[in-house]
Amino acid sequence: MAGEMIRYLIFGWVQTYYVEPRYHFSYPGFSWLEPVGEVGMIGLFVWVGLMALCMVWGIGRRWPAAMFALGFGSIFLMDQAYYQNHLYLVVLVSGLFAVIGLARGESARLWMVDLMRIQVGVVYVFGGLAKVNADWLAGEPMSQWMAIRADWDVIGPIVGHPSAGVSMSILGLIFDLLIVPLLLWSRTRRWAFVGVVVFHGLNAVLFKIGVFPILMVVLTTIFFAPAWCERSDESPERAPAIPLWVPALCLLWTSVQVGVPARSWVMGGHTSWTEEGHRFSWRMKLRSKVGRVVFHALDKEQGTHKIINPGDGLTAYQARRMSTRPRMIQQYAHHLAERLSTDGSGRWAVHVDARASLNGRSPQTLIDPKVDLAAQPLDGPADWIVPLQR
Repeated sequence: MAGEMIRYLIFGWVQTYYVEPRYHFSYPGFSWLEPVGEVGMIGLFVWVGLMALCMVWGIGRRWPAAMFALGFGSIFLMDQAYYQNHLYLVVLVSGLFAVIGLARGESARLWMVDLMRIQVGVVYVFGGLAKVNADWLAGEPMSQWMAIRADWDVIGPIVGHPSAGVSMSILGLIFDLLIVPLLLWSRTRRWAFVGVVVFHGLNAVLFKIGVFPILMVVLTTIFFAPAWCERSDESPERAPAIPLWVPALCLLWTSVQVGVPARSWVMGGHTSWTEEGHRFSWRMKLRSKVGRVVFHALDKEQGTHKIINPGDGLTAYQARRMSTRPRMIQQYAHHLAERLSTDGSGRWAVHVDARASLNGRSPQTLIDPKVDLAAQPLDGPADWIVPLQR
């Protein structure tokens, strides 16, 4: 993560993602958390990088991890357009380090090791469960992505083969569902870890997913006995007495890590289409989705009609991400109504013409154009999303 902070600074991504945009898509409850200007954001990224290095060098017991979690968590929550599963995982793991509080030369307790194993395990397990759907089993969107790579040197003819998409989809599903049991069993652990390295190595070659592959390889080593990376044969300590807050914390943390990803199962609709319950659920590489959206603002009293292109107020990246995510479209509709509150009568309805294509399907209407999105509560039901026509 120290290296990741350096990349953001060197390539100017701090300015591109956090300084230049005029609008940011806040997470519910975090609208108060906004970028703090160029100097402030650069300072924040430097600070987070230094806290990462403090953890590497074993400086402090809990405070570097806590400062890292707060700093990086703030960056993560500034704009949901930049959501990535691995960034969310970094926030969770740094939070666990802040609780565990290991310092140089200090051995882990058994509950610390098990809690971290649970955190890493849910990524694999729920990543696999999310793949049990008709599109994935039919090889989509993997087949589309592999066809694009058919002209690559060496591996192009292999991944571009008509059967490659389906085969890779099935193998990915099997890997995610079986890897945790194989890592837990001592007889298969080493070979399972070889599979982890190969799996994430291929992902790093085939997809641009940042630090996620190396992050998961490193985190998966938690399934080995802690002594494997020590210079001694120490085993995790069995504390004679566990504080009362430890089992409560473990139960709460585990319940949240299971409950949040599982919420998509009861929310109804096609999750990859509606996006309801998609975030924080380890639904990785499940959709190829493109869309376009145009906003229509109508003065309720004067009848004035304005057509608003989102590219006029958003960066190209933000507009592209928003175009296929109904809740972000709704949030921007609220922003437009607020921005227009000083024009005309000040009472504006905002309708959208939004169409999207999911996993190779023909483009379909994503949001009911008759609904005034600015009048729909941000935390209310999304019954204005048009169901996916299979």
